[in-house]
Amino acid sequence: MKKSKPYAELVTQAEEATKAIRDPELRRVAFERVLDDLLAGGNALNNGISTQKTKGNGTTKYRGKTKVSKGPKGYIRELINDGFFKKPKTITEVKAELANRGHHIARTSLSGPLQKLCQERVLRRHKAKKGDKSNKATFNYSEW
Repeated sequence: MKKSKPYAELVTQAEEATKAIRDPELRRVAFERVLDDLLAGGNALNNGISTQKTKGNGTTKYRGKTKVSKGPKGYIRELINDGFFKKPKTITEVKAELANRGHHIARTSLSGPLQKLCQERVLRRHKAKKGDKSNKATFNYSEW
């Protein structure tokens, strides 16, 4: 188990990190944030770069804030989070729902992200039952 540093040492580190700031109010706020980070076990002295953790749902955690990834894969992840794939959906249905949400993406640009999400085991893909006369294979995408 990692032993925490004494409080006085953390205060000294926070003071050292904020001593170059001239404005007293800004220095006070910066000191509080640095000290909070040090008390939480972080390393506030890493030149302002915070560590980030990527979640499986396409979001990245930055200092307590969540950044949602954009692009076709990020938009599909939003659909997954909203429960859109509880029932099997075709790529055409995915395209239509994204268009309803204001994301106009070509059907050919959706096949790659859907395949990646299947490889990551976020979605599953299975052949649809042939109901029309075309010889093309149609796939449905759903949650596991």
